[in-house]
Amino acid sequence: MADDDFRILLVEDNPGDARLIEEMLRETTVPLSSVGEADVGRETREVTLRRADCLEAGLDRLSSSIDIVLLDLGLPDSSGLDTLTSVLEHSATVPIVVLTGLSDERVGVRAVQQGAQAYLVKDEITSALLTRSLRHALERHQRETQLTALSTVSRELMSMTAFDDIADRAVTAAAESLEFPVAVVCLYDDRGELRPRAATDRAEEVLLAAESSGATGVSSHLSTPCAAVVERVFATKRADVAAADDPDASLPDADSPLRSRLAFPLGTHGVFLVGSATESTIPSTAVNYASILATNTEAALERLSREQRLQEREAELERQTESLEQLNQINAMIRDVVQSVVHATTRTEIEQAVCDRLAAADSFRFAWIGVHDELERTVTPHARSGVEDGYLDSVPLTTDGESDEGGPIGAAVRTRELRVVGDVVRELSSASRREEAMKRGYRSIASIPLVYAETLYGVLTIYADRPGIFTEQVQAVLTELGETIAHAINAAESKKALISDRVVELKFEIRDTDIVFLALTAEIGCECSVESVVPRMDDRLRVFFSTDGASVDEVAAFAERALAIEEFTLVAEREDECVFECTLRESNVISFCLERGVTVQTLIANDGTGQLTVELSSDADVRGFAERFRSTYPESSLVASREDERSVQTRQAFQTTLTDRLTDRQAEVLRTAFFSGYFESPRASSGRDVAATLDITQPTFNHHLRAALRKLLMLLYTD
Repeated sequence: MADDDFRILLVEDNPGDARLIEEMLRETTVPLSSVGEADVGRETREVTLRRADCLEAGLDRLSSSIDIVLLDLGLPDSSGLDTLTSVLEHSATVPIVVLTGLSDERVGVRAVQQGAQAYLVKDEITSALLTRSLRHALERHQRETQLTALSTVSRELMSMTAFDDIADRAVTAAAESLEFPVAVVCLYDDRGELRPRAATDRAEEVLLAAESSGATGVSSHLSTPCAAVVERVFATKRADVAAADDPDASLPDADSPLRSRLAFPLGTHGVFLVGSATESTIPSTAVNYASILATNTEAALERLSREQRLQEREAELERQTESLEQLNQINAMIRDVVQSVVHATTRTEIEQAVCDRLAAADSFRFAWIGVHDELERTVTPHARSGVEDGYLDSVPLTTDGESDEGGPIGAAVRTRELRVVGDVVRELSSASRREEAMKRGYRSIASIPLVYAETLYGVLTIYADRPGIFTEQVQAVLTELGETIAHAINAAESKKALISDRVVELKFEIRDTDIVFLALTAEIGCECSVESVVPRMDDRLRVFFSTDGASVDEVAAFAERALAIEEFTLVAEREDECVFECTLRESNVISFCLERGVTVQTLIANDGTGQLTVELSSDADVRGFAERFRSTYPESSLVASREDERSVQTRQAFQTTLTDRLTDRQAEVLRTAFFSGYFESPRASSGRDVAATLDITQPTFNHHLRAALRKLLMLLYTD
């Protein structure tokens, strides 16, 4: 008996009926119903009949390879539907055709309902009917087997948690259950390409390029004809059915390696391609079942995609919630830091309070503030708090060049921007810094430059106990904190400069042509002196300056052209000297000094050069200011520096000085006007009333009063 014969087991106890069926089977062959490539070129198989005359013998024979069973329900050791039940329990995978008597036709119908593929009434059997029944039984059994397999595969697909697993199960089901030897699933990847993720061995041979191999073991490239089909189906979202012998669905591409194929779009995920390199037709049932498998595969891919998106959203929501909680904690801590800064009165108190509050936070292990020396290119610690354990002594605190040895601190100094090391282990380039940081439990670092009005007052560096804590939101908060600290330090330094008894006076020789007062004297050839500076509400400066040797028209014409001057007016004109008022735009030499807590004493210019005298508190960063000034105004040079004790004038001394400057008549007019209520609002006495009291004319009163007021204000604002 050849291995590829079609084997029929006949279970029949009646010898006559058995011989009749044997004769009929000799006259017929059974057509194939499979599309398997192994059967290419063979439309029929030779029939081999095995016979058993009882149920027990039939079950023994059934253990060997049998393609179909012809079962008589009336046997010596079993009868009725119990016979069918016994066979089904023994082997549910073999199709069964039940043989019944004429009076038992209803039993045959019930047998089909319980699992038989067909039934034949013995007295009505013919050779053609027997052949047709066997073929239909085989086809029906195959369809049932495929549907059962598809149902199982569907459940498996919907439970899988990886796209590659889904693709692999789909091609396996296409090959084993639907008997498509060629099957491949191509998925759309993050790079915008359709790439094979799973394929049968036969598909690897005929469809995929052999020169490269992907991570899944499947070639990562489709051959050109196959790629064209897959891309077209994916783009149009329409299935493609093609067969060499089907005029309604012929192959459009002559160089296709497949004789028949089915290509189904998998939504936005990819394409499922099945077919045969030898079979030129595809049964309609195969098309339907392949469509079902493709639909189930698409559903599984979409389910997994939704689940992954949901997981990503949940993870992102969890990260955002954690970040928000962390941000709220940090905001509360920052508010505490700001309060401590507000109540601090000196720079030392400000810096130490900031470090103490930050180090007290749950997530921060250490915080310190250092001051940068521009000449030495080093950072010197001023305040520190938390778990330091000698860290600042173990690492270099340099900012020289672009070296990584400076770490985030050096980068913050150079760029004047916040710098973060999100993960010390992975991101800190300096091996020595990384080792020392890990010893002390530092896992992330943030360095915040303390900058106000372009002046770097220092660098605040914070060390946290876990990576990733310095998110974008936290960085924004820390940047604002750095500005607040710098502003507070500036205010403390400015206040100190005003009230300090000992001061340092610096005198610069300035030649920079972008200083407007130097440009004025260079163009007109006059002398100019800044008399007074009054800050405006909008942070700009109102400046009073005098000129000697220039006409009003010349100065006005210059002011109209000068970009640095706006709101220019004439205040007074006296012989060769004129006094003007103007508003200076931002970024001028006076504002540069004031914003750094430095007092401008004098600014005198003549023929394009000038002298600027400024005053700082004795413990201010004098060298740092001088370096910053020369960096901003490179044509300037420091010509003198001296430390002195600021004189303190008592009220009595002030009054004595004023009395010495006023004439007797001016002193009398000023005192009488004050005590007569002339300066009240509304006035208690008019100028005419006061003049009458003094027995002088009103014009004389006005002349003496203005002279007295001018001397008083000069003593107050200039001397």
